[in-house]
Formats: sequence, structure tokens, C-alpha cells
Amino acid sequence: MAESAASQVTAHGGSRREFLTLLTAATGAVAGGAILWPVVDALNPDAAAQGAAHLIVNVADIAENTAKTVQWGGLPVTIRKLTAKDVADNEFLVTSTLVDPADFSARVNAGYPSFVVVVGLNTATPCELEGDATSDPRGDFNGWVCPCDGSEYDPLGRVRKGPAVKNLAIPRYTFLNAAQIKLG
Repeated sequence: MAESAASQVTAHGGSRREFLTLLTAATGAVAGGAILWPVVDALNPDAAAQGAAHLIVNVADIAENTAKTVQWGGLPVTIRKLTAKDVADNEFLVTSTLVDPADFSARVNAGYPSFVVVVGLNTATPCELEGDATSDPRGDFNGWVCPCDGSEYDPLGRVRKGPAVKNLAIPRYTFLNAAQIKLG
């Protein structure tokens, strides 16, 4: 009988030890979560940063053959509305003659082919381009000109003359409708 009582105490003591170990581990996990949660939450972007990450631009006010430049992510993003002549002249251009070959469909959105969206910085030197307004110099190809090194781009942002050898970068964008573009 004494042996039976001893085994019950040992069994009961083992269960109690396991319970206390489990309770200590659970308390530690809750305390760790309570400490880490504010730290992780502080690393998340706030509403202003998220709004800047996804800029919505009104393109309804861009007249044909002009452009609008907005700042997004520290870069000038230029949105140009092409004329029917610009589209016709560039849609079937033989791209193998270009320094950095890119066809029409790679440079415009299929649903809105009269709009071009590019980062308005020369790819050879980090210099803002001229050519947004019809009164600006646009070079031989009616696109953009770099005032720093003389590189020239066509209306789709393809390099045509230069020291530049790369086309203008195309930022991530989506047409929300015919009047709005979301950058990011």
C-alpha cells in the first residue's frame, strides 16, 4: 500500500511539474508577444506612407501633345498624351533600328494607347528631361531632350540619339479608368 501511495505522489508531482512548466512557457510567450507587438507595428508604414506609395493621378486634364509630371517615390514621372500622328508614326516603327529596341505595345497600355507613362530622367545622366510642353525643345523625334548631355527620346520614351543607350524607365502603373492612373 505504501508503494501504491508513493507512485501516486510521484505521478501527481510529475503532472504538477509539467503543468507549471507549461504555465511558465505560456506566460513567457504572452509577455514576449506583448513586447514585440508594438515594435513590429511601429515598423509598418503609416497611412501617409501608404498613400504616397500608390499615387492616383488625374489624366483627364492632359491635352493632346502635352504632358504632366508628378513626383512619385522621389522620381519625376511624366504622363504624355500622344496625338493620333504620334501613335501612327510610332506604332509600326521597325524597332531593330533603335539603340534599345522596344515595340509600341511594350511602351503603352493596350487599353489606352494614347498615353505614355515614363520616369522623366535621362538614363545616361540623372537629369530631368525637357519636352512636356509644346513650347519645350523636343528634338528631332518630337519626344524629350536632355539639357545636360543632348540625348533625345521619341514620344514613347525610346532613346533615339544620345550618349544614352537605354529607353526611359516605365514605372508600375494601372489605369483605374479613362481619367485616372494609379502609380505603384
